[in-house]
Amino acid sequence: MNFLLPGSGLFWLGYRMLGACLSGAFLSCFLAIMTIFLIGYGRYLSIALSENLMEGNNLEQAGAAFHTNWLVGIAAVGLLLYAISAILFSRAKRRLTRS
Repeated sequence: MNFLLPGSGLFWLGYRMLGACLSGAFLSCFLAIMTIFLIGYGRYLSIALSENLMEGNNLEQAGAAFHTNWLVGIAAVGLLLYAISAILFSRAKRRLTRS
């Protein structure tokens, strides 16, 4: 479970608040990335399908439509949440198997 949605395994093991917080933060990152990408894709399509892509600064605007720095930053936060969730899940699982 923790592999598909970080925090859900912790939620299942009884760490409800921690699991819910990690899942919520990860889903927020995912939704932010999808929103930024789809808005950027819409801007890219409107620029690319305009009359002349080589006219003015349309080519530069098309390259900057995706906000790459934001996408990479939010993806890095999501991966960090994924790693934290995996570490906490393995520790919680070991505690439960010992007792």
